[in-house]
Amino acid sequence: MSSHRMRQLGVQMHGVTLNLQCNYDKLLDHTACLLNGYTCPPWESPHLVVTGHWLTQPPQDEPGPLAETAGLDGFGKRMHLSAEQLVWTDVYRVKELQLGFRRDGTTVAFDVVYRYAPLARNLARYPDYEEKKFFDLLRYLVLFPIAWHLERTRGWVLVHASAVATGDRAILVAGPGGAGKSTTCVALVARAGMTLVTENLLFWDGTHIFPVLEPIRLTKESLALIDADSAGLQPVSYRGGLKHKALFQFPVQPILPAVRPLVLFLPQFSSYGFVRRIPPGEACELLAATNRLTLELNDYYWYTAALDLLWPQPGNAQRQLDVLQRLTDTTPCYTLGIDRSAGVGPVVDRILQCLHGSPDSVEAVAS
Repeated sequence: MSSHRMRQLGVQMHGVTLNLQCNYDKLLDHTACLLNGYTCPPWESPHLVVTGHWLTQPPQDEPGPLAETAGLDGFGKRMHLSAEQLVWTDVYRVKELQLGFRRDGTTVAFDVVYRYAPLARNLARYPDYEEKKFFDLLRYLVLFPIAWHLERTRGWVLVHASAVATGDRAILVAGPGGAGKSTTCVALVARAGMTLVTENLLFWDGTHIFPVLEPIRLTKESLALIDADSAGLQPVSYRGGLKHKALFQFPVQPILPAVRPLVLFLPQFSSYGFVRRIPPGEACELLAATNRLTLELNDYYWYTAALDLLWPQPGNAQRQLDVLQRLTDTTPCYTLGIDRSAGVGPVVDRILQCLHGSPDSVEAVAS
């Protein structure tokens, strides 16, 4: 596939502007669909420029734009770098992916090169395998560059959590994939009239949380527990190749202003339902562990480690830990026991009881 004809679109997220250009129309259209509310015409002077290269031929026939590393010093087995450029020829974590980082004047430029060479067993496992790769590449094309820019320029951190708002305060539900974050938050929207802030990831600046508006991913089991029509969920036209999950969006998703956290829940499945207060230090360790165990954030840590090699910023790693700890130091934190056999109703009731009562005095609310 030729890499010379490039379409492009603009992206704006929390004041960060990005131009994304790509040689494959389907990938660009899929990205625009998933970035509901964030896209716009290309910017004249964006903060970031990302170029996506979708390759389909073997390396000997289509070497790709990062194949030539002359003039760069080798760094380990898979990287080449100079003072202003880094080429990651084998990301290792994602087969057939290459990344490039460089400065183009005052703009930071990123190259994302993916060679689509699916195995027969992957095509059999994922009927929409190409769209699955589109979904996977979204983080490298848009989310990771913007998150890194916000981290470096404003000290923001990414947290693996869903959130809903009541007024100008937010209820956070954090945990590993499959812990019930999305289902719990959608149930709070449908049954308690709250507003969805973010479904999978959020930004935290030490005082406020900010949304990362991605499609809502729900299993058939989760959909059976909630009234999707009452929640206003609409299917996303692109399935994304997510096995056992479907993608949904709310019909109207305004980009909400920053909200302050009211309470943080860390859910876990249990034979009975409960809410139990936990100390800030323990909550911080659990939240940090959840981030490390999450594929998206684990990949993000690898990604930013490469950028730290190229452009190190003294004190940045410690600042990230300090900001995360500020969340649990300033927000009441609870473990949330979820009895799946009881449905979402008791979970919502338990959360509301915790909010409307005296959260500091609640040690356990059992079903």
